[in-house]
Amino acid sequence: MALSGNQKENVVKILTNAISNGERMLSELLGKPTAISILQVDSIDSSELSGLFPSRNLVSQLELGNLGNAVLIVSESQGAIMADLMIGQDGSNPPAKLEDLHLSAVTELMNQTADAMISSIASQISQPIVANPTEVTIVDLNASVIPGISDEVIIVDGEFKIGDFNAGKIGLILKGQLQEELKSGPKDESSKDGFVSDVTAGAQMKTAGPTSAQKIITSEMQEEKSGTVYDQSLDIVLDVPLQVTVELGRTNKLVKDVLALSPGSVIELDKLAGEPVDILVNQKYIAKGEVVVIDENFGIRITDIIKPADRIPKL
Repeated sequence: MALSGNQKENVVKILTNAISNGERMLSELLGKPTAISILQVDSIDSSELSGLFPSRNLVSQLELGNLGNAVLIVSESQGAIMADLMIGQDGSNPPAKLEDLHLSAVTELMNQTADAMISSIASQISQPIVANPTEVTIVDLNASVIPGISDEVIIVDGEFKIGDFNAGKIGLILKGQLQEELKSGPKDESSKDGFVSDVTAGAQMKTAGPTSAQKIITSEMQEEKSGTVYDQSLDIVLDVPLQVTVELGRTNKLVKDVLALSPGSVIELDKLAGEPVDILVNQKYIAKGEVVVIDENFGIRITDIIKPADRIPKL
């Protein structure tokens, strides 16, 4: 089961490049420097995965057609930091429990990262790989297994650090015919042109080589809109739901005053009549507006977008 010296050298060379690609993708999408330190690359029995990734982990699976499966795995603690960053926060207060909102954001992030790694592998073995991603799930490897992952697998076990936050675990698991391709090592053609997998379209596109960045920029990825360049890398988070709150005003009351409230009581706010109301997204102050009525429903007409430097959190 263990890799021979030559096989291990081949696998390490290919997967080191792949992990480097994933590291660049994570840095780009999270907007923070990320560092992945590889602890080991080897062939192991899948029963050993719980020892490498104990307890709960975020799992992103990709089906690779007749080449098998790939799994990107990240410890839940790191997943919480990624989720916090992906929904527009600063990562310093990650959620204690990952809700659907967080998993939706992390799913796109992990799928993009896993695809960047598979793209690098495809370019080095000079073989097109069509990867079909699935939703990210939370798996407790102490009590369960990853579906489709059994017997012998090739594993990259690494340490994953985002910015100045504490490090966590990250791994790439490969199962199936792709294992044999890795053991054979990079093909001669990989030093020239190679194929890159395309998760969404399954198209075969050329890239500069195994060590080049796998981000492919085409005319479809950038377009002019109102004199600005639209970067489609934002598309991965465009369907993430956000909570929009319109705040009419605030006031402070003593406990006795709150207990004295009853139907018909009037609470005076700190806003004057006709003064703009505050608009908050995920409790972040972003704009001012005025109240309007649209078909018997209240609405808000935005009158001013607050500059980032002026977006002081409201307490």
